[in-house]
Order: sequence, then structure tokens, then C-alpha cells
Amino acid sequence: MQLTPNKQAELHRALQDAMEDHALAAAMPDLEPLAGTPPLPASLIEDEALHVVRHKDSGCVQLVFPGEMPGPPSPTLAPQGWDWIVQASLRATERMTQAMISRIEAHSKPEQLLALNRGHGRPVMPEDLAAARGRKVLLLVHGIFSSTEGGFGDLDLQPLLQRYQGRVFGYDHWTIAKTPQQNALNLLQRLPADAGWEVDILCHSRGGLVVRSLLTGGLADIVQARSGRIARIGKVMFIGAANQGSPLASPGEIKQFLNVAAMLASFSHGMGLDVVIGLARMVVSLGFARPSVQALTSGSSLIAQLNRSGSLLNDANCYYARANFAYGDSLLEHTGALLSHALLDGASDLIVPYSSVLLPQATPDAAHILNFGSAEQKQNDVWHTEFFQHPATRDFILRQLG
Repeated sequence: MQLTPNKQAELHRALQDAMEDHALAAAMPDLEPLAGTPPLPASLIEDEALHVVRHKDSGCVQLVFPGEMPGPPSPTLAPQGWDWIVQASLRATERMTQAMISRIEAHSKPEQLLALNRGHGRPVMPEDLAAARGRKVLLLVHGIFSSTEGGFGDLDLQPLLQRYQGRVFGYDHWTIAKTPQQNALNLLQRLPADAGWEVDILCHSRGGLVVRSLLTGGLADIVQARSGRIARIGKVMFIGAANQGSPLASPGEIKQFLNVAAMLASFSHGMGLDVVIGLARMVVSLGFARPSVQALTSGSSLIAQLNRSGSLLNDANCYYARANFAYGDSLLEHTGALLSHALLDGASDLIVPYSSVLLPQATPDAAHILNFGSAEQKQNDVWHTEFFQHPATRDFILRQLG
């Protein structure tokens, strides 16, 4: 599992961003180790730099944070010779600004409303919005480090385009430079004031918090912006959604979260390596005190506010898919990722806990939920970025939407 050309491009883009910000201390000239390179001394990475490392066999990209080795338990980066290549060393002393963070996201994708009847990545045109005024539409909201194409690329859109007569939209938005509330408000502001949408929604991962923010009664600016733009809520499908956040986004586990994300982003088009590395730079530079990071934590102020506020969501209109993935002895474990197994032993899809996908007090009927595994039983077919590759997920979606 070497890096694909697209993943190589994402890695190069991350290093180019760091160079433009004067944060790149050193980098390999390309993605291949130099001939005759000796085993990597651990002393080279036990310093005050943020190192981007790559496994020589699997291609898995990982992050070694300033002044520490991964752990516990602490896997060495060179247990049997040259297993890991230091791809780049980034200065941990850089002071990132909001403009720098926004530029990283902008290089990955622009923020825009997409008309998916035109194909992935095609911005909505005035005639698309005019044709959707007062009509039933489908909205896709992607997750963290992702895009509409990356998050939903494994989903066959043709049946959905037919059912909604072409009125299927995606919202490409920034996930580390902005909070879910900002994403929700920005989405509404992209719609005509009299759009009058009757909307079904399909979301994944962090997109759950964007959708919860979009439909809450507890954020006055969003409630005001929603009036006239959204007339009615149909079905809302939460696929691996972080509706109750993730403990991996907490201050004590954020580095583990970033290495899980880097592992997934190394092999899945559902996450961008450049944005993962961008968030790592942000955490090293600015610490945990960034609203976009804090919002993802289990029990965050945003989640607490959403939990106690009224909402347009209820048991009748909500649908869920969730997974409990067995990391041990899986293909992902064999990538050599520098992860603590103890933190992955709980019931989760590697990013979102199994129990955190449901809304608070939700008691969905059997027809409203698709489970891969259970709270007690893990499975090895589906993890966080792989829901839409599984036929059961695609069938579940097509049974509900349209």
C-alpha cells in the first residue's frame, strides 16, 4: 500500500504550505529514501520539531510530535533497521495565524455550494438554485479533513439524482479553519433568502455537528438565517456522525487522533493528508485553544448547547449508521501506524465512538439504524472512512432517500 499519486500530491502540498509559512526546517527531495541510508537513529526525532514520517513498506504517514516518541507503549521508529523515513521536519516554534490556517484549507479546496447534477467539484449556478426554489432537494455534508467528492465518492449518485430530479447539492467547507456553527451559517448564506427548500440531508463524521448546528433552535443567528431558506426538513441520515463528539479530540488524546487521521488519510480519499498535517501544525503552534478543535470534543460547549436546545431533528426523521471496528490484526494495523492500542480498544469506528453517533435520548426503530458490529462485538469490514464502500450502507441510503 504505497501512496497513490493523489496522496503524494497531498503530502507535497502540505510541505509546500509549510515552506511558504517559513515552517519547513528540512525535507527529503522526493518520496523515496536515499540509496544506502543507514537505520534511523531515534535521536533524530526526539527533539523539538514536528516530524512527518512515512513507513518504507506501507507508505503510511505518521506524525512525531516535539520532544516525544509515540506511546505508550512506545514503538520505536527503527526497530529493525530503516522502517520509517523522516519525510520532513517542521519548526514547532512557528506561530500560525488564522490567515495561514485558512490558506491551508483553501489550497485543499475552496468553500462552495456544489450542484452535483453537474458532477463533483462543480459550483452551483443561479439556474440550479432557481430550479430548486420551493422544491425537495438532497444536501450532502462531508466530514473532517474531507470534501464532498472525497467523502461521498464511493456513493453512486445517479439513483439519487434521478429521484430528486437533479436537485442534489454538496457543501464543500473548511473543517479546521472554521467551527461547525460557522459552517452552518455560511451554508445558509449561500442560499437565496427565499429558497424555501424541502430538504433531505446525508452527512458523515463532523458533518453531523454541522447539520445539528444548521437545525438547532439554540443559535439565534442560524435560526434567523434559516427562515425562508429551509421550509421543511425531511429525512436526515447520520453516517458515522460525530453527533456527540469524540474523546480523541480532547487535549490529552489529540495527538493520537491526528495519527489515526494521518493513517486513514494515507490510504483513503475520504480524508486529505494536507489538511491533517495542517491541523497538526496548528495544534503544535497554538495548542488546544482553537474553537474548531474544541467543538469536536465529547462534552464540548457546542455539543452541550446543542443538547439542551430545541431542534428540528427527532426520532421520526433521523437515521443512523455506525460501526465498531476491530483494529487489532487488521490491514490498518499492518501499516505500522504509531498508535496506542489501549486508546482504540473502546467501541468506535477509530474516530467516532459507537455510542456517539446517536443524538441524545435517541431511540431509533430498527428500520432507522444500520449497525456494523455492536457495542460489545467488533467487526473488521467497516471503519470511519469506509462506510460508503459497503453495499449495506448504500442499500440503507437508497431505501430511505428520494
